[in-house]
Amino acid sequence: MAYTVESIGLRLLTINNFKGSPMVQVDLYVSLLDEILGNRNKNLYDIFDVFVRNTISGKVNVVVARMTISKLISKLRRISDVLAIDLCQITLERLPRNYLFDEHIADVIQLNASIVERHGFAKEAAVTLATLPFDKASSYNTVPFRFDMYVKIASLFLEADDVGQAEVYIKRAAKLESKITVLQSTISYRMYYARILERRHKFVEAAEYYKDLSSITHVSLPVLQRAIVCTILSPFCQERSMLLAQLHQDNRIKNLLAHDIIEKMHLKIVVKRPELQEFETLLQEHHKAIMTNGISVFDRAIIEHNVMACDKICDIISFEALAAISGTPTDVTELVASKMIAEGRLEGHIGE
Repeated sequence: MAYTVESIGLRLLTINNFKGSPMVQVDLYVSLLDEILGNRNKNLYDIFDVFVRNTISGKVNVVVARMTISKLISKLRRISDVLAIDLCQITLERLPRNYLFDEHIADVIQLNASIVERHGFAKEAAVTLATLPFDKASSYNTVPFRFDMYVKIASLFLEADDVGQAEVYIKRAAKLESKITVLQSTISYRMYYARILERRHKFVEAAEYYKDLSSITHVSLPVLQRAIVCTILSPFCQERSMLLAQLHQDNRIKNLLAHDIIEKMHLKIVVKRPELQEFETLLQEHHKAIMTNGISVFDRAIIEHNVMACDKICDIISFEALAAISGTPTDVTELVASKMIAEGRLEGHIGE
């Protein structure tokens, strides 16, 4: 049977004039939709467009229209992604922006985003979800819904390496956290917040989040390992010293990599470069990033620790000797030590 815009229009007119049960009328619309989706000729998009336009035209009872659009969205979830992405776009363009169809619009946006994400386009999926009408009052737009969506958008931006936008949305979620009672939602939020802090090189704050998360049984050891990494990479400060003490006392870290580095740092023992080989296997690219002063995050952390460890055992040490211990160039070592003195984190002066 040939399907044309005209023939589908006539069949829709017949269903529009149906005088029986609304549920039967919905079934008639859905049955026609099944035929349209099953007969994928060159007119499919035009015919589908006619179907959606008719449904929301006002010629159809509102209850029937809403139920039909709900069924339509369910059908889109079960067809091929290639076809669904285009039909989702047509549906979004046609649905009126009012309270009657807000929930349907949100469903189509989420379906669209899930398809895009499934094909590896994390940023595009995040941008799509960000178009959700969060500011509209509706039955679906609850605090838990907004919270979960903000966290999801943040996670997608983070996956796409857009840390700035990830931070924007995780902070929106932060404003709602106190109202969330679902444990898994709060775990996801705190996990992504920690990862964003980590990517921002706010290692102390990230380590604190990870350490707190490690009290949850099913996520304990992986996040405790991340707490170890972030603590080691943290700049020397009082909060770091407290983290080192807490981790050193935690018997669980004995089963994790780099626990010996935590012990040395807690006891202010110099860490030599060859001892860091195991720890370096845990580092990701952002841990090795070069800062504005030309020094890597990793090198800065090790030099700062060794400066403080040497300060504990001797009053005078040459930059050459300190550089040899840390396995870093002398000029880099001098730059880090000078910055610590200038910031008041280290007592001392640079001799002639």
